Amino acid sequence: MTKLIAFLAAALLSVTAFAGDKDKKDHSMKSSAATFDSLDKNGDAQLSKTEAAADKSLADSFASADTNGDGYLSKTEFTARTKS
Repeated sequence: MTKLIAFLAAALLSVTAFAGDKDKKDHSMKSSAATFDSLDKNGDAQLSKTEAAADKSLADSFASADTNGDGYLSKTEFTARTKS
């Protein structure tokens, strides 16, 4: 009986931990979108190098995040960078 209770407790903790990870990921994606929008000063749905310069980490990784090489970061490129 004690082993069953221990097993159930471990299972519940695992489910709770997994649910917590999902919430963190969702929050991170929402934060990323908010950051993108706050950096996009002219509202053209893309970030120029000048706009990205407001975030040192983004400015440092701009070239590698600009996967299509057009000199701008789309929201998709920005989000892909923040997922890594």
